[in-house]
Amino acid sequence: MNTAPASEPVAPNLPVAGPSAFLTKPLGLLGWDKLEPVLLAALATSEPLLLIGKHGTAKSFLLERLAQALGLTYRFYNASLVNYDDLVGIPVPNAQQTSLHYISTPTAIWEAEVVFIDELNRTRPDLQNKLFSIIHEKRVQGVQLEKLRYRWAAMNPPPTDDQAPGEVYLGAEPLDPALADRFGFLIEVPDWCDLSEADKNVLLTDQFRGRHEFPVNVPALVARTTATFELLCAKPPDLCGYFVALETQMRASGTRLSSRRLSMLYRTALGIHAARMTLAQEAGEGHLIPKWETTLFLAIAHGHPGLACGPIDRGTLLALHRQAWNIAGLKHGDPWKELLNIADPVERVVVASKAGFPLSETDLSSLVLEAVAAQPNRELRSALSLALYLKLRSSRKIAATAAETLASQLARVLQPAMTTHQVYGQQLNRCREVANLCSSLGDTACDRYTRNLLNAFLPDGFSDLTPAVLQAKFRELWDKFGLDHGHQLAAPSK
Repeated sequence: MNTAPASEPVAPNLPVAGPSAFLTKPLGLLGWDKLEPVLLAALATSEPLLLIGKHGTAKSFLLERLAQALGLTYRFYNASLVNYDDLVGIPVPNAQQTSLHYISTPTAIWEAEVVFIDELNRTRPDLQNKLFSIIHEKRVQGVQLEKLRYRWAAMNPPPTDDQAPGEVYLGAEPLDPALADRFGFLIEVPDWCDLSEADKNVLLTDQFRGRHEFPVNVPALVARTTATFELLCAKPPDLCGYFVALETQMRASGTRLSSRRLSMLYRTALGIHAARMTLAQEAGEGHLIPKWETTLFLAIAHGHPGLACGPIDRGTLLALHRQAWNIAGLKHGDPWKELLNIADPVERVVVASKAGFPLSETDLSSLVLEAVAAQPNRELRSALSLALYLKLRSSRKIAATAAETLASQLARVLQPAMTTHQVYGQQLNRCREVANLCSSLGDTACDRYTRNLLNAFLPDGFSDLTPAVLQAKFRELWDKFGLDHGHQLAAPSK
């Protein structure tokens, strides 16, 4: 199998902040190191930034200190409390009574260079619509905010189904998907439980050190990153294949990425790469060239709009990212390119099992094992194993390990045993259901194998699905693999 260019291993939590921390740890923020490339990229690209975290995690503190370090006029608004007049000032009609102008107040947004909107997901729907244009296009009531450079926001995690009552933030809601899609960066910030024991001890005593200062010139750091970002934008690396493959993988897993989000991810990835280069240079390790595979995962891990609606399974996201990365590295015509573009492992092995498909015995065996392992319960694993056995036994060869896996799933199906059981209650109902289904089956090869499959799980099977569902799934697999419904296939004894 051909793969994308080699790169450093990428762990699910991706601790790839760079050699040193310059923006967070010096301020007493521990556990933020791995987020520094993303934070610096947000400063360099000026894309809207959303911090997601529990109360007391220093979200507001960091953003305020960054604004101060950059010497920018800063406006803070608590979205759960603010009125629209607090944003725009007092509206006054002109002399002709044809339009309004606004008398500015100390809290008005017109002169702001940085706007920070806290508690964003507690905003009233009517105000959220008005904040939308600020975040999306730097406008209020259609008027351009000429001085506005940064749009930052923060929110508490929205409730999830598995949360204990004491962990739920009352009034916090999942962010509107259209609004979430306007943020280039969505960063989940660390909580106390995410810190090491040593970091916890340091954090407790750090409060007595007084005001902390940045060890670097933050405006210069941002300027250098911006310059590198602009060079990358002027001659962008060819990452189109990766993002096309990523969208396919994400869509197959149930996540839609809009055209806007994909374009934004491309841009923010360039920003993160520029930030990683700058941080390495600042640490005196500029000879270490950041790997694009890691940069791209940072972009999607901190640019997934679903983060504003709840936690994301980072393991699954990493698997989708690696799949897209591998696809992008394959040459046109490589059989793996077609296979890896298929997200469903069963559909993948259906294509690979076709006669004449140019795949080695070892690679086909890997796909067989992956497809069987992906099934959620033993009944479906057996159904898929049976379909694979019938498909491959005469047309394709597989490795011994794959054959043994299929055999272990099929022992009770291919070699039925005559046993006697006393059954009651639910087991009795299952036996009757299987008997009714089997009585309706004919004498084709498909029917015979279906009958054996159903009986193999009596009397104590079918814990996760019904016999009727198993029958339907097996019939579906039979058709997918193009097996013959007639009598040509040798059927096992009943």
